Amino acid sequence: MFGFGKKSIVVAAPMDGAVVPVSKVNDPVFSGDVLGRGIAVKPESNRVSAPGKATVSRMFETGHAVSLLTDSGVELLIHIGVDTVNLKGRHYNIRKNSGESVNTGDVLMEFDAAGISADGFDTTTSIVVCNPDDFSDISFAPEGHIREGDPLITIKI
Repeated sequence: MFGFGKKSIVVAAPMDGAVVPVSKVNDPVFSGDVLGRGIAVKPESNRVSAPGKATVSRMFETGHAVSLLTDSGVELLIHIGVDTVNLKGRHYNIRKNSGESVNTGDVLMEFDAAGISADGFDTTTSIVVCNPDDFSDISFAPEGHIREGDPLITIKI
């Protein structure tokens, strides 16, 4: 009744930046929670790091997105930018591949934020829990600045 004894899973921020609600992302797939519940970060760095111990479920060949399955059972999607699949890999450098195990802080991919912006794309990065129904509660860091590794998502199991 009071939630005593419930365990929490903490998903770390995969990059430095400004936290914004996913509802403010200019993409209805993310802002409408179509793929799950999420949060967004306006990046201040040019890399995405693993937000926890996980397996890379899928590294998109274009490098603009990665899906992870954490060791605690959270299915995550990290999608750099809005409509950036249209860049066809330009400005992205993949560091990990599908099937690889990663630890918190391992660099998954690097990107050229200035180049992405110069090509007319928004770099706001969505971080989505794709299996929210598997958990009792999901909460997100408040709007404001966050550093890579800081708690971004807290999930009650």
